[in-house]
Amino acid sequence: MFFESFLLNLTVIIVLVVALIFDYVTKFFSYWYIRHIPYKTCVPFFGSDYHRVLGIRSNTDEVNKFYNDYPKEKFAGAVKSRIPDLIVRDPEAVKRMLSTDFANFHSRGLGLDKSQDVCLRNNLFYADGEKWTLLRQGVESLVKDMEWGKRDLNECLSGTNGDVIVQHLLSKVLDFIFRDLLVDDTDAAVITSLTSAAQNRSLAGKFKTYLKNVFPSLYELFGLKTLVGEPSKETVRALQHSKLLEKIKSGSVFQMGIKEKDRRNTNETDFAFSTLAMFVNEGYIPCLYLLTSMFYDLAKHPEVQKKVRQSVSNNDDKYLDAVIKESLRLHPSYSVISRQCVKMYQYPENKLVIDKKITLSIPVEAIHRDETYYEKPTVFNPERFLMNYDANNYFPFGVGPRKCVGENLAYQIIADVARNVLTHYEIQPCDRTPKSLPVSDFNFGRIVDQDIWLRFKPVTS
Repeated sequence: MFFESFLLNLTVIIVLVVALIFDYVTKFFSYWYIRHIPYKTCVPFFGSDYHRVLGIRSNTDEVNKFYNDYPKEKFAGAVKSRIPDLIVRDPEAVKRMLSTDFANFHSRGLGLDKSQDVCLRNNLFYADGEKWTLLRQGVESLVKDMEWGKRDLNECLSGTNGDVIVQHLLSKVLDFIFRDLLVDDTDAAVITSLTSAAQNRSLAGKFKTYLKNVFPSLYELFGLKTLVGEPSKETVRALQHSKLLEKIKSGSVFQMGIKEKDRRNTNETDFAFSTLAMFVNEGYIPCLYLLTSMFYDLAKHPEVQKKVRQSVSNNDDKYLDAVIKESLRLHPSYSVISRQCVKMYQYPENKLVIDKKITLSIPVEAIHRDETYYEKPTVFNPERFLMNYDANNYFPFGVGPRKCVGENLAYQIIADVARNVLTHYEIQPCDRTPKSLPVSDFNFGRIVDQDIWLRFKPVTS
């Protein structure tokens, strides 16, 4: 004992413990101050992130607010719980860090390659380092053989007439497409079950997703799973006869994506399931979000819809291309890109030094809606993409070597669905159409979190 009095000793110990905890949680609160980066005042245990942690604002809304609060700055500083986060506002700085200096920012900082969740441990989106390089090469070779051509989707659209929930209609179409690309023409159940599980927004699912994204080490420690865990017997049977598994075997994707020492714990079917889950989470759901948003905007702008329909009917996709680009500008599926610094880095144009494990947030949606780069940025105006536009301020699929591996395939799918729908239907608002698009964050991306009713009126020839 330090003192004769037990209570005095207990008081000293409590004070020391509190002081140590306080020092731990506030250690980086002055990080941006000493680097002369504008920042938001921090609160112990929350950092500057309390609005998001308490559910007052989504991650996108929080990052967008930082972006708008410092209009003349290249960078703004935040602290997520206790880890400093740099909001990169300047598109040139974004390109510099994520492309030119990619070696410093190649990681997402999740480190889930040892997770018990089979959907994550061999997933390109969550991999880092050598494993990411191998998986990227493998998935690129896989996607290269999956080009989706112009196909008739009338089977999925047949009978559509009147007021419908647009997500339900689009899910039928995307089920058909992803089934055709990945599984078997006669087996849609595996796609349907995975997409339903991936979009599960139960309280437990939200909590596990939060741990996965914010505290991946705890997610891995407790052996949590956010999707469906191990593949079911039905899914295994479907995968064993799937196009995906055939391409994995014939294209050596499995050998390229999995290092020799890891193959003892992973078989080709598990790898195919993980790859299928990646296509659902990072392909199907973003396509569903983009198409829902695009049809909503077209219903609200009949003059634009008329132009794109006329263009498509004349076998000219130029205006359709402009519509898709404008939808991607206003509604990027990944509104915020996150990276982690893997080694100390100095930004070449000033004295800003970023330490290892500091995170970056790239506010894609905010940059796309900045009047500095786009005239009347909140207005749906595809015409802007018929003129010369600065591609340096436009990155809906990301930037640099880690940009979306399925960009071309996703674009083909979106264009084909839009072409088929607009050829056969005029889309109009109805009594149940919301005045604005209800959007929220989900996992790392964005979703429309309510049913969107629109009127589909068959086009008479």
